[in-house]
Amino acid sequence: MNAEFEDGTRARMVFSVQPGLPGGCTERDNLHNHRHRARLFSLPVPVRNKRALTRPVPPVFVKNPPMPTEKLDPSLLSDVLRAALRRGADFADIYAEQAAYASVESDDRKINSSFVQDGGVGIRVVKNNRTYYGISASEEPADLMALARQVADAAEAEAARETSVILIEGSTNWPSSFSVPPDMLDVQQKLAIVRSGEETAWSGEKRVRQVSIGYRDSVRRIQLASSVTGTVLEKELGLTEFSARVFVGDGNQLFVGTAGRSIFGGPEHFQGIDSFESITLRARRNGITQLEADDAPRGMMPVVFAPGDNGVLFHEACGHGMEADLVERGSAFAGKQGELVASELVTLYDDGTIPCFPGSFPFDDEGIASQRTTLIERGVLRNYLQSLVTARKSACEPTGNGRRQNYRHPPIPRMRNTYIGAGSMNPEDIIAQTDAGLYAEVHGSGGQVDVITGRFTTSVQVAWLIEKGKRTRPVRGATLSGTGIDVLKNIDMVGNDLVIAQMSGRCGKGQSVPVGVGMPTVRVRSLLVGGKGEVWKGATP
Repeated sequence: MNAEFEDGTRARMVFSVQPGLPGGCTERDNLHNHRHRARLFSLPVPVRNKRALTRPVPPVFVKNPPMPTEKLDPSLLSDVLRAALRRGADFADIYAEQAAYASVESDDRKINSSFVQDGGVGIRVVKNNRTYYGISASEEPADLMALARQVADAAEAEAARETSVILIEGSTNWPSSFSVPPDMLDVQQKLAIVRSGEETAWSGEKRVRQVSIGYRDSVRRIQLASSVTGTVLEKELGLTEFSARVFVGDGNQLFVGTAGRSIFGGPEHFQGIDSFESITLRARRNGITQLEADDAPRGMMPVVFAPGDNGVLFHEACGHGMEADLVERGSAFAGKQGELVASELVTLYDDGTIPCFPGSFPFDDEGIASQRTTLIERGVLRNYLQSLVTARKSACEPTGNGRRQNYRHPPIPRMRNTYIGAGSMNPEDIIAQTDAGLYAEVHGSGGQVDVITGRFTTSVQVAWLIEKGKRTRPVRGATLSGTGIDVLKNIDMVGNDLVIAQMSGRCGKGQSVPVGVGMPTVRVRSLLVGGKGEVWKGATP
């Protein structure tokens, strides 16, 4: 039985071994079957009066059920790998995971909370550049051995053979990014963060109509055994996310401002401009700015991008086209290594080593050490983002970009923290040297991107007109359209104010993973802007 993954991975069959469940299920079937495996805990949240909400909540720990701490024995993992390789595969790996996901969310002062534990094992066999993948909710040795044999048989080799696999425990020297793991925080602490965000959004602004605040965290403890590296590696990934949506209105007009951050670590890292209060106020300001703005003009014009979150445009329109599996499918960057694909002012990186950033980790989900990869160097395309499978196909080295959502998914090439490097110009000079155009301050949430062609249409949440070299009036409803390569080639100014943003949100590509984006202030000399305002007439006389 064959099963193609929706993300385009060439996995031919997916098996599952669970107590009381049949093997040989497709992934779609298996996702349904796994619903019973996740342990769901409803966390009661008390109703408080307004006065009580302002009081600090003292720290209380270990209220949530603790995650299992047992690890799979390296000798068992060696035996399972030998069974997976018995049909003569090129390589195999085992991905064992225990995870806890918690959330406390407020929507119009109504509180919802959840706590979910999940865990299982994924076994991958690769033969002749094809991936065979199986999952099991059971970690019992007999079940894992049975699953390994099933996946090996699915590889359709002609004869069994003995394979020697001796694993050693590897060392990552990756320091913990949180003082207290998020899964050890009491729900009352998380509720206090959410309630504080609510009160911040409502305080002192009569035009606020509705507020949604979300706090989410997760801890994933992973064991990875690979016949490629010959090691058993361990990593712990703790992610804390905070987001705010503030609806503001006046008369018949209603606009929403959004802001958020994801940090590879605990809530203690939300400080300064990325504190919970600052993020909430930023969301409110974004909504108010739209409310007070005019309609954006439409037409071809210079666009200056503010540093930080706007890097999501280049993540979508450019970065995906450099992921090796999409290169194989004929992306806009296919076959262009060594060619000029951008302005000589542009150097583009993908980096998995930046502490506390959502796309960072000690090694990827194939056991390859994380690194910084130069994608574009002074306009020239240098590298693609490679997994083990794509690297073998193209006879090059993997770049540490083999990532997966969880144990239910095989790894595929994915971005980590992707950003344009700093230039030499002061950002004020970039605006001053733009006689007329658009200043895109805050990236919007809407839009469409063709990851193969790089053609995109995306929205801008907060934008300003540039008139006579100055940022003047706010405008709303602006959309930007073009192709990734055209945008890269039309960059004619790059600022020295690089900001790598810990964006709130996930990158979807059949699988969802946290990523970071970034850029300095950048000017694109000409870009198609859509809006409900007047047709663009060029520079202001």
